[in-house]
Amino acid sequence: MADEQNTDSMIPGARAFARELAPSFIDHTCIVNGFAPPDGSPLGEGVGAGFAWCELHCGSAVTATLLAGSNPQGDFHAIDARAPLIGQARKFAKDANVRNIAFHEAGIEQALSMSFPPFDYIVLNGIYSWVPMMERGLILSFVRKFLKPGGAVLVTYNARPGWNRLDPFRRIFREATRGRNLDVKARFDVARDIYAKLLEAKAPAIAASGVTPATIAEIERIPLDVIAADYANDFAEPLYVTEAFSDFAAIDCAFAGPIEMAESATVLMGHEPFKSAMERMPHAAGKELAKDMLRDTRFRRDVFVRGGRRMAADNRAMVMTGLAFALEQPAANTRYDAKVPYGEMRFDNPHARALVDALEKAPRTLGELIAEAHARSADPQSAVANVHALLVTGQIRPVYRATPEAEKGARAMQSVIRARAGTADAIGFMPTAYGTAFAMPVPDQIFLGLPRTMPADEMARTAAESLPPMGDIVLTRARAFARNLPRYEALGIST
Repeated sequence: MADEQNTDSMIPGARAFARELAPSFIDHTCIVNGFAPPDGSPLGEGVGAGFAWCELHCGSAVTATLLAGSNPQGDFHAIDARAPLIGQARKFAKDANVRNIAFHEAGIEQALSMSFPPFDYIVLNGIYSWVPMMERGLILSFVRKFLKPGGAVLVTYNARPGWNRLDPFRRIFREATRGRNLDVKARFDVARDIYAKLLEAKAPAIAASGVTPATIAEIERIPLDVIAADYANDFAEPLYVTEAFSDFAAIDCAFAGPIEMAESATVLMGHEPFKSAMERMPHAAGKELAKDMLRDTRFRRDVFVRGGRRMAADNRAMVMTGLAFALEQPAANTRYDAKVPYGEMRFDNPHARALVDALEKAPRTLGELIAEAHARSADPQSAVANVHALLVTGQIRPVYRATPEAEKGARAMQSVIRARAGTADAIGFMPTAYGTAFAMPVPDQIFLGLPRTMPADEMARTAAESLPPMGDIVLTRARAFARNLPRYEALGIST
């Protein structure tokens, strides 16, 4: 790490659960883009062998620990140089009796000299575009040394061209208060005032950026630790996707695809204006660049595969039918028309509603959903098409099939999390037997232990005694709890 500035203080550490870091999510990205999932995956060629997973710069490791509790077949490793955060992580794992995770208090350079198993998955969340180039090189060295052939790496980063128009304000933010002993909020106020004067004076670079006082006001509502990471950090440098391609190609990692289905080139290339721009680019990097230009992309979550092992079409179909899917919200909240990057997607049909009704009862594999469609005398392809629509609109996520061992571990961990509700250590997510965790607001965790016959107003008053002031949120959650409970129970979240 460079001497001029401690970037550890500039990168958010205590993050909430990030669902896209789950192995099942990464597997899905590999499979739909024609790549084999890592060998250690339950869907990989080494079925039943178990996998090794690692997060660099894990912070308090909430995501890593929840994933470990949900995936007893995995060997999890969480690495971070910040002792207080690693201490929090170790306490959480100990309290929850999660034994398949190891925490390593180490920076990237130190981690390079340590002994680790070959990893099926490495996740780089919130670090790659926030550190000096030298540190980025160490990250790539770590991936090259420890990622298995056929393994997958997920990297998130601030991206251009979306950040280009914010560059003038970022640079003013840094230079206007350099060397002054001010907190982030005070630095922001100084930068905002200078920017406003430059805008009023019609400074060409400021006027051309299109960033108005209203835009700056929106930035001000961002959490201060994120503002520090993106604006105050001298080393934060958004990347074009082509730069990420080059970096990972240098360590033999091929681009599989973006983690979000709605951003997939295979989805977007069927629609204008993406089709005309992307099809003229001969390589994947150029197609992604054209897409980012059209989307004005500011943030990317990309999966790269070591060696880029492709799957035969029939193999891919077979593996895909074994991947399960879970609803992201109660079935009643499902939208059958939604805005997507290329316009609006409409899929309000009896087959889609039947599929959602099935998922409301429990997560299902694609194979099960196809079989159920066949039993209704429906075209099996209707199940495939509607799963695709729900994925593109972000209303379902890929998960693993539940196992008794995973269910036992998840339930034990749920009890520990519920005991933390209302404390400073509260976590608004619950692990499940499906290889991932789902959001469960803290008030709902308290409601889960109350009698089902208790009126909503009384539930809210009871829960409020254990919670910090939350205004009307507790009552709103109490009134919605009966509607949300069936989904929690379908995911195996109960007392």
